[in-house]
Amino acid sequence: MRKYVELYGLKKSFKDLEVLKGVDFQVRKGEKVVIMGSSGSGKSTLLRCINHLEHADDGIMNYNDRIIKLSRWTKEDVKHVRSSSAMVFQGYNLFKHMNVLQNVTEGLVQCKKHTKAEAIEIAENYLEKVGMKDRIKQYPSSLSGGQQQRVAIARAMALNPDIILFDEPTSALDPEMVNEVLSVMEQIASEGVTMLVVTHEVGFAKNIADRIVFMDNGVVCEDGKPKDVLYNPHNIRTCKFLNLIENRKTS
Repeated sequence: MRKYVELYGLKKSFKDLEVLKGVDFQVRKGEKVVIMGSSGSGKSTLLRCINHLEHADDGIMNYNDRIIKLSRWTKEDVKHVRSSSAMVFQGYNLFKHMNVLQNVTEGLVQCKKHTKAEAIEIAENYLEKVGMKDRIKQYPSSLSGGQQQRVAIARAMALNPDIILFDEPTSALDPEMVNEVLSVMEQIASEGVTMLVVTHEVGFAKNIADRIVFMDNGVVCEDGKPKDVLYNPHNIRTCKFLNLIENRKTS
C-alpha cells in the first residue's frame, strides 16, 4: 500500500510557543489513522498544516506524489491538496445563511464545477447516507449539534475526496449526540476512504483504526496498531493519557 501523505520535519510555532517540533508522519492510501493526545499536544495543528489552514515554519510534505516545501506553499500546491481532500471541523463550519442542501451543494458548484442539477443529485445522495435527507430545507440554527455535524460530514463526502481530515468531530457534541456521528464515521471507514482522525474516542479508534498515533508536546511519541498502543503502550505519557480517559468514563 503506497504512502499518500508523508511529512518530514514539520515545525510550527505561534510566537514563542513551539507547537510542532519536527514531526515525521505518514498515512498510506486507504488507511484509517487516529491521532490521540492531550490538549495542546499539536494534533489539530498537524491537520491544519497538511491542508494549509496553518502555515508551517519548516518541513516537507509528499502529498500524493507532489513534494511541497511547507514554509513556501505555491498556489498550485494548495490546489493539489485541497482538490483531493476535505476537512470536518469540531465546530461544524456550516454556512448559517444556507439551508442543509445549499451547504452541501455550494462546494460542488463552486469548487468541483458541477451544474446545479448535478450538485443537488450528489448532495441528496450523501445526505441520505448520513440520515439527513429529510432535513434538506432546514437551516443550521434549527438542527442539533449531531445533525449539523452529519451535514458537515455529508458535505465532505460529496466532494469525493481521496482523504478526509476529521478534527475532533465529536468534541463539541452533547454525550447523547456522539454515537450518531461516530456511527456515520464508521460507515465511511468501511467504504475505503483514507481517514485521518483527531479524537479522544478510544472505542471508535479501536473499532476503525489501522493505526493509532499518540502525540505529546509537539512530537509523535507512539505509532502502532490499536491493540499495541491501547493495551501495551511503551511510552509513559501514552499510559497516563489512556488512564485519564478511562478514569473519566468510570467517574
